[in-house]
Amino acid sequence: MSTAMEAMFAGRIHQDGHALRRTTLRHTNLTDPALGICLWRLGGERFRAAAVAWGPIGGPYKLAVAGEPRNRDLYFSALLPFAADLCKRIRRVAATQVARQRGRHTDYLPADALQIVVPNRTTVAALGLLGRYLAYLSDRGGVAPDPALVEAGKHLRFYARHARVPGQALLVPLDRLLAEHWATLLSPFEQANLAAVDAQIDPPRGVHAFDSGFAAEASARIGPEPTEDIDRITDELLARFNEARGGATEPATIGPLIAPIEAHYRRLVDPVWALMARVVDRERALPAAPSVPRRFEVDREAFGRRVDWVTGGGRYRTTDTPRQAAMTLRRLEEPLARYEAEKAIEDPAAMVPYLLDGEAVRGVVASLNDQYRVRFRVKAVRRAIIALDTDDPVILPLGKKLWWTATAHDHHWEVQDVTANGAGSRITLMLYAAPTPARLPGVGDRITFSVLHTSSDGYRLPPPQNPPWTHTSAAPPAPPEPIDAGDGDPPAAAVDGATLPDPGVYA
Repeated sequence: MSTAMEAMFAGRIHQDGHALRRTTLRHTNLTDPALGICLWRLGGERFRAAAVAWGPIGGPYKLAVAGEPRNRDLYFSALLPFAADLCKRIRRVAATQVARQRGRHTDYLPADALQIVVPNRTTVAALGLLGRYLAYLSDRGGVAPDPALVEAGKHLRFYARHARVPGQALLVPLDRLLAEHWATLLSPFEQANLAAVDAQIDPPRGVHAFDSGFAAEASARIGPEPTEDIDRITDELLARFNEARGGATEPATIGPLIAPIEAHYRRLVDPVWALMARVVDRERALPAAPSVPRRFEVDREAFGRRVDWVTGGGRYRTTDTPRQAAMTLRRLEEPLARYEAEKAIEDPAAMVPYLLDGEAVRGVVASLNDQYRVRFRVKAVRRAIIALDTDDPVILPLGKKLWWTATAHDHHWEVQDVTANGAGSRITLMLYAAPTPARLPGVGDRITFSVLHTSSDGYRLPPPQNPPWTHTSAAPPAPPEPIDAGDGDPPAAAVDGATLPDPGVYA
């Protein structure tokens, strides 16, 4: 984002008292209704979900509470309804397929994909860790875990990994959705609090965005990480629960004892659930950009491919090899470039930073010559030359490649000359392809050229199978222990930082 643009937004927000939209279009697909998930963990237990709420956004939710999530039996018993419902929803959506013709080849894609909406990116990471834990469960005492838990873990692991793809809409963290579409007075760290961002977008009447965001950040609890005050209450409830159950794990014994813990987490989930519905409703009202369906088709393709893999018994590596990591990084770079290009090309508000930074020019076509001849190798070929008059002076190097926003998927133009023209500049550009009516603007048209394009950079060879990676040991590492090793150990006693001689020892 342009520094000048950020300064303008900050000044306008300070003056108007509320956040401003960065875009005129919505660049993320939002299905109706999406599946919402809200998760809470115990402090210091990264792989454990103390409470999971799920259901259609805008509707009622179901709540799974383990009571003591560090007990394997209680944990799996509580998660099983969530896991079974998630698997059922995914299988049902993936069952309906449509044909897609590409040349002589016909693909069959799911007609839709199950979209999951979560409050923030921290929940995305928490779901990824939960999926990693469940997907690799081992037998304990000869008793295998329920298959629904393992399948749900594989699905969650896929969703969390796919969430890294720029522009994807299978797993939507609402804090990132708002940060991409709204300008606020919050730092990137503060934007992780969904309530604070929402408070600056829609502050109470007569309250400035800064004050509204500050109050929401201080009072709202979003999860999944508990604050110290929540952790103290949870620890007290767990202590009474464990004492009352006396080591029992039978549902008949646990049912009456777990009610206070369920009530505790419902008080935490209720405001977050209402906030998620309000945010989704507001963002869904904004028109979707033209490229949103294309990106969601990519999501549907990935969704269908992975569902077939998971339901067919496929497994994932716990850690990518260096070669896989390099290929994954490369696969993410091209979607990022295309996503940024599509946003700016389709949305005039998103193009403004590129105009301010000199990465784009806008002007009126003063003249057009589509009979220009240029010698290419051994023969002369026809090219098009246009003169573009800009309102402001422009500095561009000769030979710089620019794409007309109307044909950003096609061939580029190159700067041939830049001269002063009144208060602005006249830029001469040549099309590096045969001129056709679809590739040429009309004289008098006001158009935009930029460095952004949506075409592929071309086929790139994959790295060799056995590349000479650095920082690898000569001997293969020892096989890892099961991911759920230690589940049978008694939980460690809670530490109250206020009673320590040095409270900063854990900082």
